[in-house]
Amino acid sequence: MKTSPIYLLLIFLFLASCQKESPCNSYDIGEPIEVGLTKTISFCKEPFTITFSKIISDSRCPENVVCIWQGLAEVEILVNLNGREKSFLLSTYPPFNNIPSEVNFGDYTFVLVNVLPYPNTTKSYREKDYSIQLLVEKTGE
Repeated sequence: MKTSPIYLLLIFLFLASCQKESPCNSYDIGEPIEVGLTKTISFCKEPFTITFSKIISDSRCPENVVCIWQGLAEVEILVNLNGREKSFLLSTYPPFNNIPSEVNFGDYTFVLVNVLPYPNTTKSYREKDYSIQLLVEKTGE
């Protein structure tokens, strides 16, 4: 039996049009979650995804050094809520440059809890080693 090229093309187009659904995780609202740099997480029970887009700066005082100032880390996250995307800058030291440590979007608050790893002069980290800890809270119904 000979397979028609048109039949094969139709099968290929059908398979190519199938979108892989991004896997969701059963994260709990109100519990800190960790997101790796350039990674996206999806909530199964909530209508949003969060992407840790980039590190803007990291001037935190290394843990094995005595500093005059604690320093700060600033990051960018991208939140997609019901198809609406918005990027936010978050800081570990919110009074500096008026960049907050938490933002509201829709019925949710996104709080930057920590940026990992913490700087250390005896270790070197690559950008891909970074992750953030976020706390997501529902503010409305």
